Amino acid sequence: EAILQSAEVVNLSRNVVISGDDFEEISCDSSLPEAIPGEQTSLEGCRCASIRNSCTVGLHTAQMLGGSARIENTRIEKCGQRGIEGKYCLHFHQLKACPSCIFRNNAIETSQQRGLIIHGTHLSTSETNVFYNVRGANIYIEDGNELGNTVSYNVAICPWRYDEGGCSVPGTSNSQGDTSLNQAGLYAVTPTNNLIGNRMANHFNGMFIEVNGIGRGPAYGKVCTRYAPVGRIEGNVFHSN
Repeated sequence: EAILQSAEVVNLSRNVVISGDDFEEISCDSSLPEAIPGEQTSLEGCRCASIRNSCTVGLHTAQMLGGSARIENTRIEKCGQRGIEGKYCLHFHQLKACPSCIFRNNAIETSQQRGLIIHGTHLSTSETNVFYNVRGANIYIEDGNELGNTVSYNVAICPWRYDEGGCSVPGTSNSQGDTSLNQAGLYAVTPTNNLIGNRMANHFNGMFIEVNGIGRGPAYGKVCTRYAPVGRIEGNVFHSN
């Protein structure tokens, strides 16, 4: 009996490219301070820990602690720094209410630590981005106090078979959303965001909202994600997961 099958097809080419050198493996330093107690990573570099003795580093981009960022129609490649806190391909970092913060129509390919991160930021827009060969959670909503962000019509494809490790990556600050335990195309600690029309292919979890907690980092003990209101979550497609 005939069945209808179709593959995800994405365009990874852009006229504007943010690129860097090939990934480099660097040794760890046991003297570096821990960023979040118990998570075994540091903001200052590659920290020695039970889960790593080296880090794989590429480029990273971030808008941090103020202002706003708008990146559109750009290819970001060879990015992410596995095992180093805060070093990702695209990163909104503690910008509070930022409706002018936009990541739109970008292509993120070949990352060693996640793809697009929304951290301590509200009302931002991340839409029509594509992800390919991104290790760890491709889209990551971090602490549990992020509110009203719209994540819509993004496509994230993992090209690796699960029995080959899939798109999991060890040695990050998240033992769930990044590793072989529960790697996810879209990972969030709170449901209070709008997740619309996204498509996740060949991840261990298409979407994983881990709401049984009280936040992390600066939000720790200040939120109760189990009882947080749910945003608009509709039209998402997860397949081959």
